[in-house]
Amino acid sequence: MKVSKISLSNWFATGFFLGDQNFVKKKYLGDDFSSNFEWSSNPRNISLDSAVSEFSNIFESIIEREIKGKNIILPLSGGLDSRTLAASLKDYKNVVVISYEFEGGLKETGYAQKIAKVYDWKFHKYQIKSGYLWDKLETLSNITKCQTEFTHPRQMAIIDEISDFGDVFLSGQWGDVLFNSYGMNLNDSISKQILKLIKLISKPGGIELSKDLWDFWGLDGDFETSFYQKIKSEYDKIHITEPNAKIRAFKSLQWAPRWANSNLKVFSYKKDIILPYYDKSMLEYISSVPEKILDKRKIQIEYIKNKSRELSLIPWQHYDLNLYQYQNFNSLYLPRRVFRYTKRLFKEIIMRKNKIIQRNWELQFIGRKNENNLKKWLFETEELKDLVPIELITKYYKNFKTVDPVKYSHPISMLLTLAVWSKFHWKKK
Repeated sequence: MKVSKISLSNWFATGFFLGDQNFVKKKYLGDDFSSNFEWSSNPRNISLDSAVSEFSNIFESIIEREIKGKNIILPLSGGLDSRTLAASLKDYKNVVVISYEFEGGLKETGYAQKIAKVYDWKFHKYQIKSGYLWDKLETLSNITKCQTEFTHPRQMAIIDEISDFGDVFLSGQWGDVLFNSYGMNLNDSISKQILKLIKLISKPGGIELSKDLWDFWGLDGDFETSFYQKIKSEYDKIHITEPNAKIRAFKSLQWAPRWANSNLKVFSYKKDIILPYYDKSMLEYISSVPEKILDKRKIQIEYIKNKSRELSLIPWQHYDLNLYQYQNFNSLYLPRRVFRYTKRLFKEIIMRKNKIIQRNWELQFIGRKNENNLKKWLFETEELKDLVPIELITKYYKNFKTVDPVKYSHPISMLLTLAVWSKFHWKKK
């Protein structure tokens, strides 16, 4: 089948396909989770208290309906989305909590353990081992169809074990997108909105590789103009005038099904998964709430505070302050912020020296064994060479190793994903 090089260019830049694009000239067929919800924006004149009360009723009704008679597997982190789920489950006992962190990385499971302890839920913590990906590549590619890069769904390392803990996974996926805003003004131009979107969804190293491939493939015009026009054409299909609501809708229609949901399939290929934030009644509610109330996670925070003081007193990982204190992060706790900043700089120096794992790609690409596997896939996959010249593969691998590993980890991950797709899926068709 003939590869769609324009689609691939966009894919390298963002990590997912836009619109109905795909690897080949065949329309994207959708995913297993998203509904055909038609986004709109009809904000009502309501108070925060009223919005929280409505959210509580809708959220808990969804969960009660979906989990009835089922044993719940609840992945927990230090963030708000999974904690909101935990608050809604305070009266349930058939819950098993799982949490995971990187081998050789920061200790992140402590927040989840404290939450589980509040409700006396069984708790299991895991370390995601270095290099777990290499012997799972073909299985993972069959699950995700290589729609997005491989280094994100770290649950792949432990899915066989954690899926035995219950009947269904309960996920807080997409709550952070729905319950936040983007700082746009009502009179901001479409051009300014598109540029904001490009900043949100693209990766600098990915755009650089896309431009190089565009030139190598001899495509008409230039990549950045084509990329801008593709995003604009999809954005124009959303009939919403409020910029923040329109950006939220775009992300939900594009990013969610083509990036986030692809990784969710790692859970769902083992057990069913419940996604309360994807429910149609939740999306209708979001469309009716004013931006000033949706912004800065206020609804989730107030819901947790109303539902469970115990959970509210556990620090929010983002600030390392509880839900009664976090708003003073830049005022009363300014000395703490300065201390944290200094501590973080010191920690980053130590991390670089001791190679403490902070990111998904570090777990897969750093270390001799990982490097050998990565180079084998990038430089010995003949199918990849049919699509990307060895000179560009060499250039980006060298940039990753010697120039800026953070910036160039994205193009390297995308090249790896394309290598796997080309080997296991393209040439087999």
